Amino acid sequence: MRDIPTPDFDDPKEVYAFFGLAMYNANLVEASLINLAVALNLDKSKVITQEIFEAAFGEMEAKTLGQLLKATQKLAAIPPGLEPILKSALDKRNFLAHGFFRANAEELIHEAGKRAMIKELSSMIELFLLADELLTPVYMALWEKYGVTEEFIQKELERSYAEAEKRDGGL
Repeated sequence: MRDIPTPDFDDPKEVYAFFGLAMYNANLVEASLINLAVALNLDKSKVITQEIFEAAFGEMEAKTLGQLLKATQKLAAIPPGLEPILKSALDKRNFLAHGFFRANAEELIHEAGKRAMIKELSSMIELFLLADELLTPVYMALWEKYGVTEEFIQKELERSYAEAEKRDGGL
């Protein structure tokens, strides 16, 4: 699992940095659920074309995290230990996006409150990292049927980086 930074508690913007890191990791969970849902949808197709592939991603990317979780649950059974973690991640993500600062408005005005907020955000980050770590092997096992392996992904990333470097002139 990736490391969570250790807070310094010396910068008033640190709460916002941890909030951003928490939202980023919540988005990684969302992307993993999209990958899982698309792989499950592709399993239903007899023939897979570029159009079917793009449509499957387009459909899933338009869904909220809660809708993605429901869509995934309809397509396949979520491993028993993973379901409560995903439900908790969904609840924490929704609170983070829609109520975290409102619920902690008074905490922002004093040092102990900011420390408590960073601690809460760090625990959310841990949960999102765990959920993503548990989801990844589930969807990767499905994607391997389509030739999408870790090696394939690494090669595509290297190709993409090389193209970006050429386009940007090595900046």
